[in-house]
Amino acid sequence: MAKAYNHISQPEIPVKDTLLYNKALDIYTLSRSITSHLTENKTVSTLYASDNESENTLEEIVISAVTLPSKIAIAQTTKNIGLRLDSTNSIIHHIDRIRANCKKLRKISKRNREHMRVLSSEILKFKKMYRQWNIAITQQN
Repeated sequence: MAKAYNHISQPEIPVKDTLLYNKALDIYTLSRSITSHLTENKTVSTLYASDNESENTLEEIVISAVTLPSKIAIAQTTKNIGLRLDSTNSIIHHIDRIRANCKKLRKISKRNREHMRVLSSEILKFKKMYRQWNIAITQQN
């Protein structure tokens, strides 16, 4: 598994071809699909304006998930160490936020439980990949 991450320090490989970036896109797609299913295709702005706690929490999950790919791209392409560290810290913040919101939704409704288990499982896989990627990315000069 470690060999898969050795390539990230090579600048000629585009960010979009890295495993972590693609997994982040998968997380976003999954979170958006689950949200659409549970809310009958409401938009994120509609969820934000809702008085329903479940819908607000789903909106937070989608917003955190959509942030992950851009933070990965920034961390992987910038030469600025401070910006790289800010981006990697932001990624872990959003991972933890998604996990906490999944846990919250599992408690709120039985309807949410299985969907949130699936998303939580994918987030745990992402977090494991992130740890390995983060070690490599923070060692880049």
